[in-house]
Amino acid sequence: MSSTTEAPVAPPTMCAWVRPRRGPASSALELATGYPTPAVPTGSSPDVLIRVSHVSLQFSSEMLMKTLPNLPLTGPWVPEMELSGEVVAAGENAPAELHDLGSHVIAFLNVPSAVLMGHGVLAEYVRLPGCQVILIDGGVDMASASGINCSGSTALKMIRTAGVREGHTVLVNGASGSVGSVLVQLCKLRGAHVVGVASGGNEAMVRGLGVDEFIDYRKHDPLPAYLAHQYGDKPFDFVLDCVGTQALFANSPAYLKANGALINIGALEGICVSTRNVLLNSWLPTWLGGVPRRYIMFSTPPARDDAVYLARLVEEGRLRIPVDSVFDMEDALRAYERIATKRARGKVVVKVHNG
Repeated sequence: MSSTTEAPVAPPTMCAWVRPRRGPASSALELATGYPTPAVPTGSSPDVLIRVSHVSLQFSSEMLMKTLPNLPLTGPWVPEMELSGEVVAAGENAPAELHDLGSHVIAFLNVPSAVLMGHGVLAEYVRLPGCQVILIDGGVDMASASGINCSGSTALKMIRTAGVREGHTVLVNGASGSVGSVLVQLCKLRGAHVVGVASGGNEAMVRGLGVDEFIDYRKHDPLPAYLAHQYGDKPFDFVLDCVGTQALFANSPAYLKANGALINIGALEGICVSTRNVLLNSWLPTWLGGVPRRYIMFSTPPARDDAVYLARLVEEGRLRIPVDSVFDMEDALRAYERIATKRARGKVVVKVHNG
């Protein structure tokens, strides 16, 4: 049944976090209580109106809030790009499975809408094209489901780019983080031998994800020296770095196969230093001091096909999205503080609506 025949059930205004000025979340974000609710999709619209349940925060959000200006004519800048929720209304041209009102869904924004335009999802209701909305079983935890899209798509692209398969040995640096925790599980599903790196306090969590070996980077500092000693005679096929540690690549010939690669998605050392490192790592010839190993870094916008695949894995119990903490909508600033510690074990989530 299409929601175009139903009376609107969303209130005319809602709560949404907006950024009226540049700066860190603590000073830049404000909770707007009279923000206009998106219009109900009607007629031949392909859009879906969603009552937001949970929003998973991105580590990069704070950096964007500090650097990107508010563009003229775009309206208030609302952060975040992935969510879980339930269908309130759907236009006639939305996917057929999204016409059942109350169905549980996960959804994501495309990068231009989320980053450049600031049309984010940290709000009580959002309206999105149906191609960015995926049905999910009602029994899946909604806090966990909200984090499927971004971390899952990134992890999936990392293992596909590397070509991880049965018989490979891979190192996952940052195995307790939002991407690393998914990456470990996907590598194990492909039959790889996984060595996970995290702090000792996260060992139980990381072992619970299925790693074959665990390394406490605090205990074995400097980490590259330990890897060279421990794995020099049995080097890794791939190093998957979710942290962005330059020393891990610079010293990689001691523990990474000559035909292997280091794939990095992290920027631990800051955006300027990381940008310089990417350029040097990717283009500096070996005869000028370049590291004789492949270095790969990329951005990974969410994709519908990836989200559908990952959602099915979650529904089947073959993949779980670890959740570090859940904060109420009014406490979203505390959620950003938690991410800023760089100690989160899995996703940091804001609960927008109860139920």
